[in-house]
Amino acid sequence: MPQTADTFRERIAKLQEAMKEFGLQAVVLEPGPAMLYLTGVRWGKSERTFAVVLPAKGEPVWVLPGFEEMRARELIHVGDDIRVWQEDESPYERIVQGLKDRGALSGRVGIDDAARFFVFDGIRKLAPKLDYISAQAVLNSAGVETVAGPQGGRR
Repeated sequence: MPQTADTFRERIAKLQEAMKEFGLQAVVLEPGPAMLYLTGVRWGKSERTFAVVLPAKGEPVWVLPGFEEMRARELIHVGDDIRVWQEDESPYERIVQGLKDRGALSGRVGIDDAARFFVFDGIRKLAPKLDYISAQAVLNSAGVETVAGPQGGRR
């Protein structure tokens, strides 16, 4: 059965319900299994940050390099809030602004275990008042396929 935008909206809605139970304001994902499962976007990691902010309420916020915008728009099925950053700009400013715009001004934010430390660190430095936790438990609760298998081992 082909996956449609509705499939991904349903998966994100299930995650948003789990976020409320876990007291999270948002989850930040980098490319990997969780992003693919929740949004259908398959993207390779590079030194240029590509991320999505999935808020507890509202539409996703996509943050990506300007030169990748056309290709990314072809792959994004859910959410039209796409914020590009240029080589002389910070992707972390776009991510943090996306968090703020979706109401995550304080409280807990889940970071995908597939996210690299420098991405997390860039976000944390610009929004130090947020409480960052691993998104693993909330993703598991929402039935999201992630990097770790059922016993916590790598796939």
